[in-house]
Amino acid sequence: MEYTRFGSTGLKVSRICLGCMTFGNSADWMVDGEDAKAVLRRAWDLGINFYDTANVYSKGRSEELLGEFLKGSRDDAVIATKVRGEMGPGVNQKGLSRPHIMWQVRESLRRLQTDRIDLYQIHRWDYETPIGETLSALTSLVGNGQVRYIGASSMWAWQFAKALYESDMHGYARFVSMQNLYNLLYREEEREMIPLCRSEGIALIPWSPTAGGFLSGRYFENGKLVTTEKDKGRVAPGTAGHARYVGSPQADEIVGRLIQMAKDKGVTPSQLALAWLLHKGVAAPIIGTTSLQHLEEMVGSLSVRVSDAEADRLQEPYSPRAVSGHS
Repeated sequence: MEYTRFGSTGLKVSRICLGCMTFGNSADWMVDGEDAKAVLRRAWDLGINFYDTANVYSKGRSEELLGEFLKGSRDDAVIATKVRGEMGPGVNQKGLSRPHIMWQVRESLRRLQTDRIDLYQIHRWDYETPIGETLSALTSLVGNGQVRYIGASSMWAWQFAKALYESDMHGYARFVSMQNLYNLLYREEEREMIPLCRSEGIALIPWSPTAGGFLSGRYFENGKLVTTEKDKGRVAPGTAGHARYVGSPQADEIVGRLIQMAKDKGVTPSQLALAWLLHKGVAAPIIGTTSLQHLEEMVGSLSVRVSDAEADRLQEPYSPRAVSGHS
């Protein structure tokens, strides 16, 4: 395993972050109980110390599983979770208001069986709550030791810049990370958000680094991306949310080049897709999996090197598109 400094902080995290959205449910794309803990155990054995979850994942069950697994090893782990989503029927049981944040941090700490959260992230922008109120509440949590660092997730670059400005002007805790949608098939964050993060020393921890599985090569047939896995008839995970990829000649060309380059290098397309992200300077792609084999494959991407020329070849067919992934 490789470890890196987390943005401009002194925290060290594994170059692969295990996403826990697939834990805590019996849906066919998820695992619960001992099956989930088996994935967590293998990730730990592989040297992963960085885990990303959220209060809304399986209504808290994902946090519970992570907390149960990390008992006895808490000091060696970096736990990231999120707040914003709806956690009850009441009008104040969602969003980024002070009452909701204060309520949910207690609940997350209870579910995680810990006395602190290493990275507490806002789960998208809240258009109904002033960012100053949100930052003030988060600063209180940092001050009392319940939270070590605060992070943000997908939003417009102007919103993130406004948040950083508010922190600098009023002495609030500052966001140290951005969790955004970024992969070979979606690079719109390169316009404004990523340059802003690099300028401000913000760690990038992209979600969906293999574009919902479309960069694995499993959903590529006769030179085109398709929505069912070849020879198995399984629908691609997240197809509805990733319709932006299917039917795009540019995406087809990128995946075709990815598959061929991976073959030439003796690696899998998924490994090469993650290696490309690491080459672009992200801190740790967030991978979600229910398979030990897939987990080991993703960790194997750390040994894959991508040259500038190879990165340029993979990137060359891309053309700008509408920004998405913020809602």
